[in-house]
Amino acid sequence: MGGLFDMMDDAIANELGVDLYTYIKIIDHKCTDEEANFIILTVMEEDTENLEKAKQIFNKYLDE
Repeated sequence: MGGLFDMMDDAIANELGVDLYTYIKIIDHKCTDEEANFIILTVMEEDTENLEKAKQIFNKYLDE
């Protein structure tokens, strides 16, 4: 099943506008579990109401 999760990670990274390495580094090591879950679920569910908030949460870790 690793291939499916790799594809999902790649799709989420693309939606967030970053490369896969950056996405994994931030989700696994910088975000809280709650933030990571919110970002992932928002993108995967195509929740347009919360997408900008998810991007803001993710982007705050880009400069760290």
